[in-house]
Amino acid sequence: MKRAALAATAALVLTLLITPGVAEARDAAACTWTQATLPPPAGLAWGYVTAAANGGWVAGGGSTGGGIRWHNGVAEDLGRVSGLQVDLHDINSAGTAVGATLADSFERDAVIYRDGRFTALPVPPGRRSARALAINDAGDVVGTALGLGDNFTLTLWPATAPGTVLTINPDPAVYGYVSPVGIDEQGRILIRAEGPQTDFFVRYPDGTMTKLALGTEYVSGFRNGRIAGEKYENDQFTTVEWDLSGAVVRTLDTWAIEPVVDSGTRTAGTYLTADGGEALGVWESGTRTDTLATSPSSGRLSGPVITDDGIIATTIGATPTTFRYSCPA
Repeated sequence: MKRAALAATAALVLTLLITPGVAEARDAAACTWTQATLPPPAGLAWGYVTAAANGGWVAGGGSTGGGIRWHNGVAEDLGRVSGLQVDLHDINSAGTAVGATLADSFERDAVIYRDGRFTALPVPPGRRSARALAINDAGDVVGTALGLGDNFTLTLWPATAPGTVLTINPDPAVYGYVSPVGIDEQGRILIRAEGPQTDFFVRYPDGTMTKLALGTEYVSGFRNGRIAGEKYENDQFTTVEWDLSGAVVRTLDTWAIEPVVDSGTRTAGTYLTADGGEALGVWESGTRTDTLATSPSSGRLSGPVITDDGIIATTIGATPTTFRYSCPA
């Protein structure tokens, strides 16, 4: 694939230089992004970021295989679950984190961290294992469950019915792998369904579903009805935003890899630089406004996560990092 070839070429660069900052500088009186390092908990050599939420919450993992939660820059080692490695996939504005345990490199149990401890979420009947991938502020959790025939169904643990687990597949006869791109604060789930082809659906809180004609397999961002992803057309990738009907809202002026979106008009993602390196960019209404970090070597900047209150978090090399947006009073 073209993306893999580009990444492989960039990986030949032998030296690594991370250059944080704002390349497209604004005047001193304008709004700015401030960079801060997230320290790992005591005793951990390194950490990484996987999720962030309003209110200063960031989640990830570290060198001991346990979960890490940061609040306003203060690290908390959540540890392993019954001795098993745990991967945290998302966190909400209450600091509730969700993820999955790993045994022999395979995900086993979907877990949720709240009230100071991990709890396993119920595995749907007839399924072997589950993983929790996203949570909204209401506490609705979505993920996937593995069936006996190695098929995956989307799994929903609704906050309004604790202990209840639902499995969702738009058409089990067609789709063998169904997973969530995300769940937004309105309770809508963007579904990725794979079979002979890859299709996307929006599931509404009342259980109804709408199929979207997005014309791509690469969708990574979903919030407040905003859908963001990449399309490969005319021998090149572009980054596109769609609405809930599947209509194109805008195309970014630069290809952003695995874009994420906030509830407004901001998009974040990594992009390839002219010298074959990589950069973390920010777009407003489709126009790139800021570059927060650059590296001449591909793969040294993890895909970013974004909040509605002006935080973008990523991992630079092995250093969890945040960028906070602020404006003069």
